[in-house]
Amino acid sequence: MADTLYQECPFCMEAPISLQGGSYICEKCGLTLKDRAVLGLFNKGRYQIIHLAEGNFSLVTPELDNIVLKPDPLKVVIGNIYSDEQLAEIASGNIDIISPVKTVLAQIILEQLNEVCYINVNGLRRGHGQPLSDESGYWPTQKAPRENMKWQDEGNLFCTNQRLVLPSNQFTFIRLDRKVVNVQAYTDGFALQRKNEEYATYFIGCYPHEAALVAAYAMAKVPALRSRLHTTESL
Repeated sequence: MADTLYQECPFCMEAPISLQGGSYICEKCGLTLKDRAVLGLFNKGRYQIIHLAEGNFSLVTPELDNIVLKPDPLKVVIGNIYSDEQLAEIASGNIDIISPVKTVLAQIILEQLNEVCYINVNGLRRGHGQPLSDESGYWPTQKAPRENMKWQDEGNLFCTNQRLVLPSNQFTFIRLDRKVVNVQAYTDGFALQRKNEEYATYFIGCYPHEAALVAAYAMAKVPALRSRLHTTESL
């Protein structure tokens, strides 16, 4: 095993994550990862989060046993982890606490669109489903509805300072403007409703904390969505 898993911790971005006593630990924030083989020898090189940095992470903690990934996708998932308090701040309009994405794909988005990429969520399916009718919310409590879903495409999502971008065979763009009238996070995805559309656009296949982050970011970019902000204090 290599002594260093990440030269830069994907959570605090202030120190490397290095091997110490059988686990990979960030000396700065305390994030701890461990090699976990899935189904024996065929899936070596997958890692699991066994200890988070200090803070309240209500959406992440119950999912730790399910987050077992290779280093590159795990880095993206860890980069989307924010505390309960930070998510509430983001949904209230403070996007300064979000660390922009530094991956190669995010850099391509920056060069092609001249837009900064704030969030990257990998492996999502996009579909047109039932419209959203409740108040917007970033805190997921249930799975996304699948009834009458019309699947469109799949790919990796990028949230820029202006829009959601899903590069695929159709290259989807959803501008974060006043035409977005509703956003809702689910435990396995999120959905956005645009004005005058008879369907909502669903993005399915992520972890709860990632769904919450994207929904909170949409609420930050479209102030009208925050009319009755659901915060963790009401849960």
